[in-house]
Amino acid sequence: MTTGEKLILLRNQKGFTQAKLSDLSKVPQTTISGIENTTKTPGLITAIKLAKALGVDAEDLLPEQEVTK
Repeated sequence: MTTGEKLILLRNQKGFTQAKLSDLSKVPQTTISGIENTTKTPGLITAIKLAKALGVDAEDLLPEQEVTK
């Protein structure tokens, strides 16, 4: 799951629109839209702001990685 997919899922679970999440996190709505559409990758500060507004850990927004042995 990508960061954008996780952000959409978490945002929808909270019942937030992009505008509401933008207001709560102080992250521009255009940035949230870009992350959700995978045209932008959030920096650390942005991820922390979004996670705090969503009530999750910032690592919960990280994309899932395949682990190779």
